[in-house]
Amino acid sequence: MGTSDRKLATIRDVATAAGVSVGTVSRSLNAPDSVRPATLAKVRAAIQSLGFQPDSRAQNMRRRNTMTIGFVVDDIANPLHASSFKAADAELRPQGYSLYLISTNGRPADEANAVDMLQHGRADGLIMTINNEQDPRTLKRLANLRIPVVLLDRDIPLEVDAVLTDHASGIMQATEYLMDLGHRRIAIITAGSDIRPGRERVRGFVAAFERRGLPLPSDLIRSQSLSVEFGFREATALVSSPERPTAIIAAGNRILVGVLRAIRQRGLSLPGDLSLISCDRSDVAMLYPGPITIIDRDVDEIGRTAAQLLLERLKRASERPAQRVKFSTRLVMGGSCAAQSR
Repeated sequence: MGTSDRKLATIRDVATAAGVSVGTVSRSLNAPDSVRPATLAKVRAAIQSLGFQPDSRAQNMRRRNTMTIGFVVDDIANPLHASSFKAADAELRPQGYSLYLISTNGRPADEANAVDMLQHGRADGLIMTINNEQDPRTLKRLANLRIPVVLLDRDIPLEVDAVLTDHASGIMQATEYLMDLGHRRIAIITAGSDIRPGRERVRGFVAAFERRGLPLPSDLIRSQSLSVEFGFREATALVSSPERPTAIIAAGNRILVGVLRAIRQRGLSLPGDLSLISCDRSDVAMLYPGPITIIDRDVDEIGRTAAQLLLERLKRASERPAQRVKFSTRLVMGGSCAAQSR
């Protein structure tokens, strides 16, 4: 029988010859890093022995031709995610890519599952934020990721691209502005130390007191979550205390919603009874009478930059070192702060 008449080997033939499952052969072809070295060696030996030729069209469909980018966020109600999603979509769509949005509701198990689902043929790359930078499940998935990823405002010990914000300098500027108005009992409500924004905002707050040589009001640092509920609970406790703060920094746009609810329930006014600064140009901050003084950043540009970094990886299969692009912040004055009588 001539070579042209010989029956072509199939993936099942390879599996039989190697003594493994068809699925293991498929993973050896499409995701070799996920297969044990000894098993991978057996599969490759069987492929060479049988002269097996994978279907390149099928491989391309499984690997890189979905033309879809996963966009994974921890809270779909956060308007910042909507803004960055729209900006990234505007950058990716002209290149033929579509964004696939997944909200994990801040659950690490759902983050890990989202990464698993998207990297197995559902997406060509990821833009994502994570709820806990120390969660071993998510870190393990990201360490073994076979598609490019860009992190939004998160800092993990892996070589991945990230788009960050200089939160520390923004909070420092806001805190010193309140000090210049005579405030000393300044509270900050922010995320916990398990994510970069929480750590950096507290760092900037502490640095402001150190720079001015003033005692740090440690009892007024409330650092745990970015949720509305946390903002409401902590603001209620703060404004109900006998020595309530004269100013609050609501370091998160969702926190701001909770803080304003607490202020309204207590019948307090801004800035007559309390000065308030928040983060980001949200509808709530802009429409609230005043409006609210904010620490602003270019959220649209953050989304565009994340998309551009991902496109570079996808188009050029770049092996360059991971990039960390950091965006500055600025204080935008509103009417929610007033001088504190000494």
